[in-house]
Amino acid sequence: MSDDRPRRAEQPTGRPDLRFNPLATGVGVFTAVAAPVAAVGLSLSGRLHTVIAVGGVVLGLLVGLAAGIWVDRRDGRVWNGPQL
Repeated sequence: MSDDRPRRAEQPTGRPDLRFNPLATGVGVFTAVAAPVAAVGLSLSGRLHTVIAVGGVVLGLLVGLAAGIWVDRRDGRVWNGPQL
């Protein structure tokens, strides 16, 4: 006797292991911080625009470096809580 019902898809055996690349995280954080600050700085008129633009790039570098080091120290795992 054959069963003509469609088979259910098998459930995955485990949760996906989410690990983030520290370099990619640092570049993403740098871009997210530096781009808006530099854009606002470059859109201003006067001598202050260069200081704000350069300050945004320097701030982005520092925050991006810190984020990359933090992700690297955590072995690429950002969230250790329950997975939804």
